Amino acid sequence: MKKKAIIILSIVCCVIFVTLVMIFISGKSTDDISETSYFMPKQVRYSFSLQNKTNKLLNDIKFWTYAPVKQTSTQFCEKIEASHPYQIINNHLGVQVLEFSFEHFPPFATRIISIKANLLMSENPCHISEVAMDEFLKPGINCESDHPDIIQQALALKAENAIQTAENIFSWVSKHIRYSGYIKNARGSLYALSQKKGDCTEYMYLFIALCRANKIPSRGIAGYICNENDILKPSALHNWAEFFDGKVWWVVDPQNKIFMENRKSYFAMRIIERQNKEPMLEFNRFRVQGQGIHVKMN
Repeated sequence: MKKKAIIILSIVCCVIFVTLVMIFISGKSTDDISETSYFMPKQVRYSFSLQNKTNKLLNDIKFWTYAPVKQTSTQFCEKIEASHPYQIINNHLGVQVLEFSFEHFPPFATRIISIKANLLMSENPCHISEVAMDEFLKPGINCESDHPDIIQQALALKAENAIQTAENIFSWVSKHIRYSGYIKNARGSLYALSQKKGDCTEYMYLFIALCRANKIPSRGIAGYICNENDILKPSALHNWAEFFDGKVWWVVDPQNKIFMENRKSYFAMRIIERQNKEPMLEFNRFRVQGQGIHVKMN
């Protein structure tokens, strides 16, 4: 009888232990998730030169630039370091803007802001908590997914499921759009469809618009492609797309003919929104406040 009681007590203790472990795992923070799901380290560095081109003392100068997105399906931004003090402005998508302030900027002076970001990358996309998908289904600036021509082409590419449809769209865009070289201002999806040309931005917007017209959540990404630790250069900034298959986000780069592959090489600096919700977070590489200040990415 005593032996039976000991066995029952042992079983109860095991059940309690397993329950506590499950509670602990389910309650993990995103920092804990980063250590288990995102395990490939990558470090990127980049810098900017700010120069006062006037012979006057300038006051209350502000400079904004992006840090890598906090978390996507394939990246987790673990740490940010900079040569000057900064504040972080972020939004509901994890976009991170670094704000640098200079109370006084002497005449003809130059300040070099250096930034280092430590990332953890994942080979396979991870499930992350997401905002409502509605915003990734709506038409927007440069993403004319409600235009009749876009809808007609989208329906012609529709397949049985989201992944097959996205692959059809990717193949069509990659095949029919001609790379025009860099275009300073975005022309958008309708331009790409009608003119059959554009740079990486037009490839991105056309893919997104055709996906959204087929009720597949999709979004634009601005960032860089690098396999190893790297020093980022302005000419390397690239745009690609992501689509949501119902579980995770997948990388798609129609210009470079990459579909759901080479994911750990792509890291996002910005999730592109064109709904005019947060104009403070909508610029390209940087933004500066203060007349007479010239900025360049080194």
